[in-house]
Amino acid sequence: MSGSSRIPPSVDGKAAELLERAYSLETDEDTQALYRDWAGTYDTTMLDRLGYVSPALVAGLLADHVSNRSCLVLDVGCGTGLAGAELARHGFSVIDGLDYSAEMLAVAGERGIYRNLIEADLTRPLGLPGESWDAAICTGTFTHGHVGPGCLRELFRLLKPGGIFAFSVNAGVWTDMGFETELDAIEKDGVATRISRTAGVNYRTAQEPDSWLNVYERR
Repeated sequence: MSGSSRIPPSVDGKAAELLERAYSLETDEDTQALYRDWAGTYDTTMLDRLGYVSPALVAGLLADHVSNRSCLVLDVGCGTGLAGAELARHGFSVIDGLDYSAEMLAVAGERGIYRNLIEADLTRPLGLPGESWDAAICTGTFTHGHVGPGCLRELFRLLKPGGIFAFSVNAGVWTDMGFETELDAIEKDGVATRISRTAGVNYRTAQEPDSWLNVYERR
């Protein structure tokens, strides 16, 4: 699977500019500024201009592996709530959202689908109680210029034993940022067990797979 092309084909100039800016983040200030500027138009850019399908795909994976629609789900890197909205369409009714950007969380809150919204930085210890959520989802966070695999153990810590975590990882960072290596170590250390891993796409216009879709069970 090739991960060299960061911008999907058939993307207009403004959308491509925002996406390239997101993929090139280097500092906390860059990240906060981007999502402060982007919060109000993020959904239009991602869904209408880019044909972003990753939230729907990953939410569908979680729904396939979690039958209890009243369980407590943590939407990691929830942004404006695109994945949460897909979870709600599958009938999940108790969802918490976690994100770095207060502005994105404010937009997510307007959807009326989240029980709690948590402002937190995935590059630092979260300070949240362990074994608190039945399932978790994460899409659009493990990509260029964003969060690396160092938070994965902390996220598994938040899940109850047997909890399901469905998440996507951009193919362009899968090896270079160490996701594959860390997930192998997580399995070896008995933290979680892989249920499935399939090639997927982030955007409807993708001409070949550009992400890895993962489902793990917390031991």
